[in-house]
Amino acid sequence: MSKTYIGERTSMWLPLAILGHLLNALVYLIDRAFVVKFYPSPKALAFISGASGVFLFFAFPWFPKSASADVALAGIVSGLISVPALVYFFRAMQQDEVSRVVPAVGSMIPLFTFGLSYWILAERLESVSFSAFILLALGGVLIAFHSFEVRFLRRAYGLFFLEFFVALLFSLTFVLQKYAFDGTDDFSAFLWSRIGAVGAALPLLLSKEVREKMRFSELRGGGIKRSALFMVSRIFAGISPLIILLAIAFGSATLVNSIQGLQYGFLFLLALLFSRRWPEIFGEEISKSVLVQKSIATALIIAGLALLV
Repeated sequence: MSKTYIGERTSMWLPLAILGHLLNALVYLIDRAFVVKFYPSPKALAFISGASGVFLFFAFPWFPKSASADVALAGIVSGLISVPALVYFFRAMQQDEVSRVVPAVGSMIPLFTFGLSYWILAERLESVSFSAFILLALGGVLIAFHSFEVRFLRRAYGLFFLEFFVALLFSLTFVLQKYAFDGTDDFSAFLWSRIGAVGAALPLLLSKEVREKMRFSELRGGGIKRSALFMVSRIFAGISPLIILLAIAFGSATLVNSIQGLQYGFLFLLALLFSRRWPEIFGEEISKSVLVQKSIATALIIAGLALLV
């Protein structure tokens, strides 16, 4: 049975999706600083992100309720997949600028989500929503065009396929989470996914690299400011996916992920701002052609959002 998503539901999911993606932009910037300079361990960062989900069981007044096997499995697997997705995502951010990696990954996520939602969720978009998706997806791809251009000019095919793989994993995570949400009558599906994430994070402790980083000696050596920045980033990293998943629960996984283009524009502006203070971490390439390209992409994204409002 197919599901059709229409504009009348946007009052519930659209504000959540926008807020979640903007918070993610802040998280990506801070993570770029830690994964490049302060805390250069993708596995350790992924462990912290995955294992921190255990604290949500104290924040919510319920434990995951009994569900059908396929619903529980979908929730758990979505969490299991999210941890390796983070590991490879952080590795990609070690290799290039955050404003190139994030748009490259993010521009592919809506396309993968559209296909996976069509196949797994039997999701169908009505004409206006589909038109909005096309505009938003095109805006995201256009923002990421320079990222892909650099990949192929430099023959960085390995990084391109790494970003491709990360986008596929994240998309599968979102779609399976949506499947779990549709199979429950509350938000306990999110806790099922956290069980999976914690289960995937714990084996990372077998890595000597991760165990050493868990001592937090580098963070303590950086003083209170660095420690506070790290804590803030982890709080935002925990809140932003929850907000996005709530948006997906209320609406379409495809449309929620297509709004990521808004995140890229915000990310680009923040990266430009921080690049003046920390050019070795947030150094960005600025040219007239890049600015024109991103301006056109922003116009497409705004047009897509206008169709959804």
